[in-house]
Amino acid sequence: MDIVLASASPRRKELLKKIVKDFIVHPSKIDEKKIDEKDPVKFAIKAAVLKAKDVGEKFPSHIIIGADTIVALEDKIFGKPQNFEEAKNILKTLSGTRHRVITAVALYRKEDEKLMTDYEVTYVTFKKLSDEEIEEYLKNEDFTDKAGSYAVQKVGDKFVEKIEGSYDNVVGFPTEKVKKMLEDFSSPEFTVEIVDVALPNNWGVGKSDNFIIFVPDGVYGDKVRVKISKRSKNFSFGEIIKIEEFSPFRKEPECPHFGSCGGCIFQNLTYEKQLEIKENYLIQSIKKIGWVNVDNVEIIPIIPSPKKFYYRNKMEFAFGESEGKVVIGLRERSSPFKKYSKDVTPLKECLIFSEKAKKIFSIFTEFANSHSLSAYNPFTHKGFLRHLVLREGKRTSQLMILLVTTDGEIPDLPYLGEEIVKEISELRSFYWIINNQIADVVSFEKKNHLLGKSYIEENIGDMKFKIYPQTFFQPNTDGAEILYNKIVELGEFSGNEKVLGLYCGAGIIEIFISKYVREVAGIDSNPVNIFTAKENCMINGVENCIFYEGTVEKVLKKRDFSEIDIIITDPPRNGMSGKAIRSVIKIGAKKILYVSCNPSTFARDVKIFEENGYKLKKLCSFDFFPHTAHMEILGVIEKVI
Repeated sequence: MDIVLASASPRRKELLKKIVKDFIVHPSKIDEKKIDEKDPVKFAIKAAVLKAKDVGEKFPSHIIIGADTIVALEDKIFGKPQNFEEAKNILKTLSGTRHRVITAVALYRKEDEKLMTDYEVTYVTFKKLSDEEIEEYLKNEDFTDKAGSYAVQKVGDKFVEKIEGSYDNVVGFPTEKVKKMLEDFSSPEFTVEIVDVALPNNWGVGKSDNFIIFVPDGVYGDKVRVKISKRSKNFSFGEIIKIEEFSPFRKEPECPHFGSCGGCIFQNLTYEKQLEIKENYLIQSIKKIGWVNVDNVEIIPIIPSPKKFYYRNKMEFAFGESEGKVVIGLRERSSPFKKYSKDVTPLKECLIFSEKAKKIFSIFTEFANSHSLSAYNPFTHKGFLRHLVLREGKRTSQLMILLVTTDGEIPDLPYLGEEIVKEISELRSFYWIINNQIADVVSFEKKNHLLGKSYIEENIGDMKFKIYPQTFFQPNTDGAEILYNKIVELGEFSGNEKVLGLYCGAGIIEIFISKYVREVAGIDSNPVNIFTAKENCMINGVENCIFYEGTVEKVLKKRDFSEIDIIITDPPRNGMSGKAIRSVIKIGAKKILYVSCNPSTFARDVKIFEENGYKLKKLCSFDFFPHTAHMEILGVIEKVI
């Protein structure tokens, strides 16, 4: 592997020797001052690419390493100073700050026009520097070829209070990053067509000589050039180098955050193709996990969501930090190519939740930063602000806000409340939730009701339902009404049935179908859900529903449900326990309506029912979650022996 370093920097030369034994040094002639780019990262990448391509003209068969290091304070770029005064002014500006040192690296080979870029960011916190300290350093050191006017190995503890990230990167060359890039650059490459998507991940599926290659971010129908980054016995992972032929199903994402945010995976795919992929995933799960002969099952075509955007009535956003400031967003999208960092992708809006999010994000980030509040770090378990949970009645426009923090005090809390009320007229309920648990989930250790009512309301059909902070409610209101009507249709109720609802949540399904059956009972382990279900019965004048608090396993063991005709089960993502399934089989109901959000566990449970005298007769799916990997399922399972 012949390598050329396109830099005259002695520091880069010494650092490259740590990972490459032999290489040529040939500096580029690129003038960085002529690069017109305001974004610090884009500037560094552009400079590195130009340097690599400049030298690549002379060494077309070699791998050229181009690199560029800059110092950035917020969006201001500090390159190499021209003179003493400029260097002094730069150091005075950086004094007492937490700034970024960004090094971009470009690997380039002219003969096949192969290009790879990446960058490293290290945060450096300077102590407060006096004019005398700055001048003394500049008089004794050569600063003219140093980005930001300093060499970290020279200033040491005298200037630097803290370094977060790669030290080599601050010197000017992120060796570990470059080592990985060189390995990847020389990895085998293949051209593959994306013929499927491996849900629930965003991995396109391609094949080369019948060997499966998973391609994260690959779009169905794309022909892509990939390099193999991870390999196992039965499959490998390929990183996209180049899209050689764009899929006819590709579309421009609506959201500016798509790609980094973990909320959506399909915004760059036509909606019709999204539905096709999800439906196929469900059918394959039923066949491969459930061992079901789908020829004997009536497959009802997947039902699309009435709304493609702004459809969710609940979202749990996370607080994080970016460039020293508190931000609100969603966790980054996970990748098989790097360790999951749980970093928060800052959002200005969320197109799958509500147009109100934009204003809410602004209020809370401005408040957090003006009061020097810190974001919680799920790895170090330090910080104050954890989550911002938003719930919205899609038919009532009522809004609930839950601010989740660790123990501590919120300064100027009355002012925050006033700002929210002033800016958001739809606010009906505001809570402060304290959660000290280590797990990165919303847990209600302590609830403080700060403003408005303790609940919001939502309408389904001609019924009204209360929603409290912990109430389970299907996240797509319009989709939920379609599902509930489909339950009525496939349940084929005569009006004389006794129905049992398992994992009933706030009893929405049970109350909705109450007018079509004789009696309905519901079971849920969450006391808040049971309280809400009973209250919702009273609100809607429903008198033929009864609800039991406790786990499904314990309540089924304790009470006699032998007269039940139909069971509706809507378990969480991990499905029903073996004990719960055995208890249901023992009841012997003629029909089971199984609602699920997880094709894998649904198929697993169907297999057990089919081994014990039941058969899956009908299968219907609903796209509750456009642009994501998720769906809702309704299976009709009937007793045959």
